[in-house]
Amino acid sequence: MSQPNPKHFNMGNVFGRIVLDSIERKNSPNSEFVNFQINVSGRHCGSVKAFCRMWKPEAIDAFWAHVRARPHDPLYLKGFFGQYWDPQNTVFTTFTIHKWEVRESDPRAAFILKGVVDVISAVKSGQRMLLNYSREGQETERLEFWLQDEKLLDTPAAGDLVEVKGYLRQEQPEDDFGGSTGPVRAYVEQLRVIV
Repeated sequence: MSQPNPKHFNMGNVFGRIVLDSIERKNSPNSEFVNFQINVSGRHCGSVKAFCRMWKPEAIDAFWAHVRARPHDPLYLKGFFGQYWDPQNTVFTTFTIHKWEVRESDPRAAFILKGVVDVISAVKSGQRMLLNYSREGQETERLEFWLQDEKLLDTPAAGDLVEVKGYLRQEQPEDDFGGSTGPVRAYVEQLRVIV
């Protein structure tokens, strides 16, 4: 029996309410899945909706039945954080959900991840980091994160194994007037260099 790679870890946690008109149940060549959005707008994330996907018909059926019966329940969804690039190099963040429950909490889309720094570069608002993440038996994924310098205790470099914790959020999730501004990106709130 193979052991998971202790260097790599990926967890996504989404707290919010479902956007009812976003639900799309689809079929792929191998399985059925459902796409949906969760409204995570609030002080952690700004004005944001998290894109989620759920696989496995039995999980989808239970989720679908609950949403139809109680569409406004606050939800906690647990799964994996992921990203993909479109042909114009725009990065889209997704959460692949494998567990959910009804739970009231501050709305947010959070991640905890371990991976190896590929590239880190200075940008106007801090730093942009590309991280290589791999799970056993899967291809390596390249993920993009944004860091604001004042939040860093450790300074990462290419090749470092790091743990990052943060939110999918706008650059300024909430200002003094209750507004939020900037593009929605994966912002690191805590970073620790492991090796």
